[in-house]
Amino acid sequence: MKFARFSKRGSRLALPAAIAAAALALCMGAPAQAAPTLNPDPIPESFDFSDCPPLPEGASPVYSQCFVAVITSGTFQVGNFDQEIEHPMRMTFAQTLNLETFEYETVFGKLRAEPMLVQPGLFGDPLLTAVYAQPEYAGHFEVPVSSDYRINVGLKIRLVNPFLGSKCTVGTNSNPIMLSFTTGTTDPPAPNTPITGEPANVVRTDPPPVVRAPKHVDNSFSVPGASGCVFGWGAANWLINQVGGFPSPAGKNTVIQNEYVVQKQYSQL
Repeated sequence: MKFARFSKRGSRLALPAAIAAAALALCMGAPAQAAPTLNPDPIPESFDFSDCPPLPEGASPVYSQCFVAVITSGTFQVGNFDQEIEHPMRMTFAQTLNLETFEYETVFGKLRAEPMLVQPGLFGDPLLTAVYAQPEYAGHFEVPVSSDYRINVGLKIRLVNPFLGSKCTVGTNSNPIMLSFTTGTTDPPAPNTPITGEPANVVRTDPPPVVRAPKHVDNSFSVPGASGCVFGWGAANWLINQVGGFPSPAGKNTVIQNEYVVQKQYSQL
C-alpha cells in the first residue's frame, strides 16, 4: 500500500495498566487452540514487521504491540468499480501503553498495496488507456476496543494512468473514504443489505507468532468524488465521476477482506 507521510497518531484513552493490557488482548482475542481457517487463501510463509511505527515517547515496549494484517483476497466495490483483490495488501499498526500516564494510543504504520486493474485499455493495451486503482492511507486510523474487532480507517484510491497525471484520486486526505470495518454484522442503508464478517480465530500457533484469520467487512460507507485528475487541478474529474459513478452514496459500496493477522510485543522485535 508509494505513500505520502501523514499524521499517524490515533485516539487516546486513559486506562489503568491492567485494563490497558486486557484491552490490547481483547482487540485480537485471547490465545486459543487453533481452529480451521475460513480464509480460502494459504497462510503467508512469513510476516514482515519492518513497517512497525516508532513507539511514542514514554510507551512501554513490553505492553506495546505491533500488528501486521495481510489482506490476501476479497472485493472492493466502490461506485461502478467492482474489483477483486488480486494481490496481497499489508497494513501495519501499533497499540501502545505509557505506564507513567496510563495512556493508551493507536499508531498507524503503513499500508502497502499494488495497483489493481479496474478499467481495461480501450485497445487492449495495459499502459496507455488502462486505468489502475491503488488504495492509499488518507490520515485517519483507530481501533476501538470492541468484541467485533473494529478498524476505522480513512483511505483514498489513486487512479493510475499516464493521461490522468500523478494527483488523480477518489477521496483525499481532507475528504477520505471512511471505512468502519467489522468482523460482526453490518447495518447499511438500502439498497445494501447486512453482511457478516468472521471473528479473528486462531488458525496457527506453531511456528510463532500466533496467526489469526478475521474477515473484515463494511458496506455502509459513502465514496466522495474524484480530485486532481489531469493537470493536477481536475480537468477530468467530471469524466472519472461519470465513468466511476462518483460520488457514490452510502448503501451502494462494499469492501470485504480476507486477512491473516499477527502481533508481537515491541520488546520482541
